[in-house]
Amino acid sequence: MKQASMRIAARRSYSTGTPRSVLVAGMRTPFVKAYGEFLHDDATALGSSCVSSLINKTNLDPNLLEAIVWGNVVLNTSNPNIGRDINIDLNLPRKIVAHQVSMACISGCRAISDADMMIRGGHSNCIIAGGSDSVSHAELPIPNDLTRGLAMTVYGGAKTPKGKLEQFWKHAGPIAKWLPGMPSVAEKSTGRTMGYHTDVTAEFNRISRQAQDEYAVESHRKTQIAKDKGVFDEEIAPFTTKSGKVVRYDNFLQKPNLEKMQKLKSAFRKPEDHGTITAANATGLTDGGSAVLMANEDFAKKQGWPTDMVLRAWHYSSVDPWPQLLIAPAVAIPAVLDKAGLTLQDMDIVEMHEAFAAQVLSTLHLINNKKFLDDLCGGHKPMGDIDPAKFNVNGGSLAIGHPFAGTGGRCTIAAMNELRRSKGRYALISVCAAGGIGATAVLERLDESSVQPSAASIGNK
Repeated sequence: MKQASMRIAARRSYSTGTPRSVLVAGMRTPFVKAYGEFLHDDATALGSSCVSSLINKTNLDPNLLEAIVWGNVVLNTSNPNIGRDINIDLNLPRKIVAHQVSMACISGCRAISDADMMIRGGHSNCIIAGGSDSVSHAELPIPNDLTRGLAMTVYGGAKTPKGKLEQFWKHAGPIAKWLPGMPSVAEKSTGRTMGYHTDVTAEFNRISRQAQDEYAVESHRKTQIAKDKGVFDEEIAPFTTKSGKVVRYDNFLQKPNLEKMQKLKSAFRKPEDHGTITAANATGLTDGGSAVLMANEDFAKKQGWPTDMVLRAWHYSSVDPWPQLLIAPAVAIPAVLDKAGLTLQDMDIVEMHEAFAAQVLSTLHLINNKKFLDDLCGGHKPMGDIDPAKFNVNGGSLAIGHPFAGTGGRCTIAAMNELRRSKGRYALISVCAAGGIGATAVLERLDESSVQPSAASIGNK
């Protein structure tokens, strides 16, 4: 009864007098393996490519753009606001305001929901939201003692070279500890890698190595079919590297071979310790970016843009990072569907980020697990099964790649494009992230007869 009343309230609140924000179109770079083809191209360059291609795709007059909201995870001290750097790199009007968000792997989702709030709150009419990351440009932090030693030679008050050296040695610590630490995708609160946590999650939810490998094979199979059909041509803008090479496609896609996958060693725990995560059923480190153009509905109509795609609802959830780090979307999925006044069976498309095959399979298990739903979702009823024909229909991150802040935008672009192609109405987006947090959203494609012009006008440019 309570859930039914929530759905009725959601339907009523959706039709308020606030401005409606629409998603016009999106573009992304190819997603490529870190330390590969984009070795010399940083997150700003990748973001600039997305924004430039999006402006060209939509015939956006840059003078109409009011804000850039940009996500970034692999932070660089020289680029504290990549959105602003994109603005200047592309020589866009300097009046455009930009801000950066960082929320682990859901940074791109946060950028889009921030833009949605800005438009619905009447603060902006036209925003580009997205995110980019370059693992290839990750900074290696030097130890704090060495940093302090170097700083004290300047700020320690010593006037002579001897005095400066004394300050340095006083604070710099032993030489043996000066080497920078190697970066790792580890959880600060637990000290464990994301892969280790997912191994534990697979064990808890009884997700076998066989099931994970079979899921990974299917992800690559669907991605290959989509590539062969030209599905990704609509969303990928070729990227020209600093060396002049033109990169047109993602490069994680492989010919699926279950036998070869099963021969790989587990990466984080030994098989006898329930280690099931391998390089083949987990995403690889990736460079890339994505961007989405969002606008006030009335403003979009004046520009001749489609107004058929809206964010019906979005939701963020958090769980204790230990032990199941990446299961927050299983909490967020029931919540966002209740906000939208819909059920899982109403969804025509489900686009779920694949950090690991085990994380996806665990999420699908937990949204129907009574104990989990009682403990973390207020006793929500089981969500039911998802039709495989609606789930990650064009593959997912295992075969496409995962450039942290670029994934939220990619999932959004994939969902909106597939809704338009298939003439479906609703799409569910789900993304997990470090810190035990998750993002979900429901996209709605409005009746074509109620919007002007046709959405097809964007896809064909």
